[in-house]
Order: sequence, then C-alpha cells, then structure tokens
Amino acid sequence: MKKFYSILIICLFASNGFAQKNNKQEITIPYDSTTNFLGKNVQQYTGQQLYLKGLEKSSRQYGYTGFILKYKKDDDLLNEEKNIYKPNDNYSSRYEDLAGKYFQVLEVIKHPKAKKSTEDYQDDYYLKLQEKSSGDILYYKYNTDSEYTFPFITTGFFIKEKQLLNGKEYVISDDILKMSRNLATGKALTFTTGQTWKCVDLTIDNTNSELSLILQNKGGVKTAIPYSLLINDGGIKKVYTAAEASTLTKKYNSNNFRRILQNKIRVGMTKEMTRLAWGEPAEIKEGKTEQWIYPAGILNFRGDKIISTK
Repeated sequence: MKKFYSILIICLFASNGFAQKNNKQEITIPYDSTTNFLGKNVQQYTGQQLYLKGLEKSSRQYGYTGFILKYKKDDDLLNEEKNIYKPNDNYSSRYEDLAGKYFQVLEVIKHPKAKKSTEDYQDDYYLKLQEKSSGDILYYKYNTDSEYTFPFITTGFFIKEKQLLNGKEYVISDDILKMSRNLATGKALTFTTGQTWKCVDLTIDNTNSELSLILQNKGGVKTAIPYSLLINDGGIKKVYTAAEASTLTKKYNSNNFRRILQNKIRVGMTKEMTRLAWGEPAEIKEGKTEQWIYPAGILNFRGDKIISTK
C-alpha cells in the first residue's frame, strides 16, 4: 500500500510578510497562507519556508530544473555544469540530493534583463534560497505563469490548509472511490454511494509527491484522495462538501443525486443535473430538439429536460 506521511514541520520562520517601497512609503503585504503558488505576488515568498516535493519515479533520473548557484550567470537555455546546484549528467540537479529538503526564501529578485526587455522577462524572478540542513545558498528560477512546474509546497500554506480541512466532511463521486484504497489493508474500498467521509489529516503522497486528504468514514475505514480534487476547474465535480451534498439531495431527490455521483444519466434529468453528472457537452446542436453531444452518447432535450438518449 502506498505509504502516506505528514510533512515534518521544522524550524518555521516567523516572517509573515515583506516590505516594499511605493510612493516613498513602506507598505507591508502579508503572505497569503491560503495559496501555495503566488503567481505575480511572488514577493510574498520572502521569509517563507518551502518544502521541495519529490518526483514520480519515471522522472527522478532527470532531476530538478531551475536550481542554480549564480543567477546573473543564468543561461536561459542551458546552464553550464558549474552553475547548476548539485548537477547530474542531465544538466539538472540530482533528485536524491534535493528531494524532501526545506528551503528558506531570503530574497525575491527580479530578472536582471527585465528592465531592458520587459516583454520577454517581466514574468521571470529568482528566489534566493538557503537550504536548511546544509546552509547552502542557491537560486530557483521562478516564472509567474508556471504553476504546473512549481516544485514546492509552502510550509505556511500546508499548516493553514491542514487546520482548515481537519474535521470537514465530504461526499465523493464513485469513480474516485473505486480508484482509492483502504489505507489499512491496501485493498479496494467497499463503499456506499453518497456516504460521508471526514477529513482527518492532510499529507504528502510518497509516490506522486502531491498533497492528499486522509478521509475516514463512520466505520473507521480510512482512504486518501488527491487534494487537487477540491479545486474544480470547470470539469466534472468529484468532491462535494457535506453541505453541498445535502442541498443537492433536497433539490433533486436522493435517487437523482446518487446518479450524479455515479456519473449516470436518465430521461427526465435537467440540464443542471446533466452538467453535474457528465460535465459540459462537446457540442450542442439546435433543432426540433436540442442535442447535447458527449463522447459517451447523445442527449436530446426538450426545454430543460432530457427526453431521449442514444
């Protein structure tokens, strides 16, 4: 069974913000602890502690990119080996030397070329870091639009999320529970559609190095689901709070909400229910009836309700 473990919170620095000059006045902007990747608010990382996530097994041989020793000698395409922090044979940093390390952000530095070439470098910065165990000083190349490649978890964010999520209750879609495992036995879950799960911990999955919620049902069975499922970016919703589930059950009745959790469709379901179960259609065709076209089938609507499927 995949082993889950909590991040070891060590030596958390007290700094919660930074100061910057604006119109000759000192303005303090606090770190937003509810956000891990800060985008253009990169200066808020100053004083924060970062935990470097591991990589999936298939990527470990290639190591980490973006960690250098001297930012002024950074080559935009390929740094020479002498300027790479703990280099491997792939001109990246060795996985085994960096994974799981903690770094203190000492300073956030705008790319030196940003003044002369604003369009090309306006989103590029360097995080000046100190590795906690060795005291090494290094730099990480940061882009305000590269959330997907950001390799860190901000300690302050982790602590805050752990506090906010602890004790919250959720209802999970069947397809997620079918892929999940009983943490005690490693076997597939036995579950009932629509049952409630309580969050009892927030951890990092040792296999894929992403945040995971540890959930427990009323019978004491524990499982884990990716934290990313809480963030619905317009796709099919997979996780509902207990309050959301209660509201939808009252609105649609328990049988229909159970179908939504199972990603099932039937005649009589409304457009809103259909979107919850199957997401947005790939195409909508107008005619005598309105057709919603999905990879799984075609739904015919009259008004707001499904009248036939094929």
